[in-house]
Amino acid sequence: MRIFKFLTKGAALVALSVLVACTGVQDTATGPTPIPKAVRVTAGDVAVVIAAPDGFCIDRATIAESTKGAFMFLSDCRVVASTGKASRVPISSILTASISPTGLAGSENGMKPALGALGQFLATPVGVFSLSKSQVNGATSILQTKQTDTALYLLVEDNAFSDEAGVSNRYWRAFTEVNGRLVALSVTGYSDSDPEEKRSLRIIRSFMQAIVDANTATS
Repeated sequence: MRIFKFLTKGAALVALSVLVACTGVQDTATGPTPIPKAVRVTAGDVAVVIAAPDGFCIDRATIAESTKGAFMFLSDCRVVASTGKASRVPISSILTASISPTGLAGSENGMKPALGALGQFLATPVGVFSLSKSQVNGATSILQTKQTDTALYLLVEDNAFSDEAGVSNRYWRAFTEVNGRLVALSVTGYSDSDPEEKRSLRIIRSFMQAIVDANTATS
């Protein structure tokens, strides 16, 4: 199933991210180390713009493009309005974006039913495992599912995942189709800062809207 194949490519794309150079940067803040707010990547020969939500910038060093799709990390930043320069600030959340070289299965018959089918697949043991960070069988569960006409949001908990820096084992995942390509997003906060993951939900919704708006503007 092509959805599952794409979801399980995440680890490979992370490894590729340190080897593949960034291309097609847009809206790049000036300064010694440019920090882009938006980039244009190619997945399956189709261009997709990934735009950061307010308060976040794209980490250029992590942008990977290959035949398997595209991947990147985003982190907190601050842009000074008078100069347009961005600077790093303490990290409050970790954001990722993955773009598949193919589209959302069944989207030709409508986004809403296709997203519903994706949600049903992700609720299966195989689907839940594909959402896992630890890749430990039985450790991951879906706590909440929210769907709109154009996006699917899942709150995921991975009880086998631990991090010395205090990164939460709960995280939001979101899925949509942009320019005929499946886009998967994630937002992970810190265990003590957002125990109910409400801030993370606001961020991932804003992240989704920023991407939709950026691609609408360029179409």
